[in-house]
Amino acid sequence: MTETQVEQVKLKFNRITTLPPLPRTATQLLAIIGDPEADIDQVVKILEQDPPLTARILGLANSAYFGQVREINTVREAIIRVLGMNLVKSLSLSIAMAGTFDTSACREFNLADYWYTSLGTATLARMIAQRAQLPDASIVDSVYLCGLVHKLGLLLLANLFPAELSAVFTEHRQNPDMELPQLERRSIGVDHMAAGEWLLSRWHLPESVISVIGFFDNSEYNGSYRFHLESIRAASSWIIADMSGTPAPLSGSDGLLGVLGLSQLECSTIEDTFIRQREELHSVSRLLDRRY
Repeated sequence: MTETQVEQVKLKFNRITTLPPLPRTATQLLAIIGDPEADIDQVVKILEQDPPLTARILGLANSAYFGQVREINTVREAIIRVLGMNLVKSLSLSIAMAGTFDTSACREFNLADYWYTSLGTATLARMIAQRAQLPDASIVDSVYLCGLVHKLGLLLLANLFPAELSAVFTEHRQNPDMELPQLERRSIGVDHMAAGEWLLSRWHLPESVISVIGFFDNSEYNGSYRFHLESIRAASSWIIADMSGTPAPLSGSDGLLGVLGLSQLECSTIEDTFIRQREELHSVSRLLDRRY
């Protein structure tokens, strides 16, 4: 890109301040997302001040994915009987943040696919982390949040550069061997991972989330969040390959076998468990395929 084009990209990114700010609900959730002392009353109070978000959470809790026989009618029930505290906080935060962006002008952007990629990565990465040899059990919940928001940069690009990103998606379908980030950088001047890192840094998300996105393509990263990163990277790669019809076994991931200490049998078991939930996750993603 020319210097003029680079400046135009920077100006468009700086226009994020003119877009709707981070919703109050998301700001309140961020304040307690990593607080193990936060109790159910705090979470319920925050969500019940936001009726559309409450409706989304109740819709998810009542979906076939969670297999509830009795209807869930309150956020408190959703937390206690179905989702649990940490999943509700992470899901609510990601839904609230995603609702900040209008992607309707980006014709080729598929919001249901975005949510399936995010939910699928979060779910699969959490399964991986639950079986991995981790130094801290709290990493499991942190991994889930990282998975939910690791593609958030796509929403930012779809909002700020709808025509350009739409053309990128079209070219990617015609040339699937080309990496999506490479096409984004060529057309827009920045890829969705860099956009996501910039956005989530600006919104002051936990360092683990920002690091996972920032170092996602750095195969040599060996820092504090390498367990998060290997879980997310393996899960995201598997989900994308599966969606494209060219699945690759989890057992082929050096990161899972090496850094996370999983066996090939454990990888196969995780994969089989996820596949049994795949269609229900698609249904949940379609529930989220509308503006918050």
